[in-house]
Amino acid sequence: MPTFFVVATPIGNLDDVSGRVRSVLGAVGLILAEDTRRTRALLSALEIPAPQIVSCHAHNELDRLGLVTDTLDHGVDVALVSDAGTPAISDPGALVVAAMHKGGYPVITVAGPSSVAAAVAAAGFPATPFHFLGFPPRKAGALRQWIRDASQLPGVLVMLERGARCGKLVAALAEALPDRQAVICRELTKKHEQSTRGPLLELSTEPQLGEVVLVVGPGAAIADEDASPTGPDLKGIAAALAQRWSCTKREAYQRLLALEEE
Repeated sequence: MPTFFVVATPIGNLDDVSGRVRSVLGAVGLILAEDTRRTRALLSALEIPAPQIVSCHAHNELDRLGLVTDTLDHGVDVALVSDAGTPAISDPGALVVAAMHKGGYPVITVAGPSSVAAAVAAAGFPATPFHFLGFPPRKAGALRQWIRDASQLPGVLVMLERGARCGKLVAALAEALPDRQAVICRELTKKHEQSTRGPLLELSTEPQLGEVVLVVGPGAAIADEDASPTGPDLKGIAAALAQRWSCTKREAYQRLLALEEE
């Protein structure tokens, strides 16, 4: 019976492509791609002849169902890929996969690279449980509530962010969760890959390159009275004032301690 394949592709290093990925992508008759240009470039780099490739993104995912089912009903296998990593995890595809299950078509995963799993492994925190939160909201108020809600979850928190916005996310997390450790994983599997671990209050709030996976270690949840940056926690206040004073969070914390002693 024709099969719908969910295929993981490299998140940076082409050497992460398995023989099975090559075999499947070289055999299917249709590929659903988040970005057709990137997928064509990947197939070219792997020297795989390109089959029919159509876009499948957040704005047209449901529109592709007819083409997919028609292709499968004609006995032709179909593959789903994203720009990088495992599809349908903070990338399009989940609606199509759900429809394939509902329609009774075989769904097979061709496992491979995942920035989430790679970052959790590189962080060194106990990985059970961990919670994947995807991308945070952009507005400050929504972000504070998002962090507060996430803090109620036991275990490790894993989130994605654009490198240019990573510093703002780190600052917001440090303000709300000043006693937690975290790891910034950037450029995973690429030439300039780097994982930096430390207290949230000490991690860089500068913009980063590419896309970042941020792993926050376990810790106490935010209590209602501590949800606001104007609460009584000195470390939280220091995190909020560090940018205003153009100094590190540690220096801001020391200044506040000095003020308390006066």
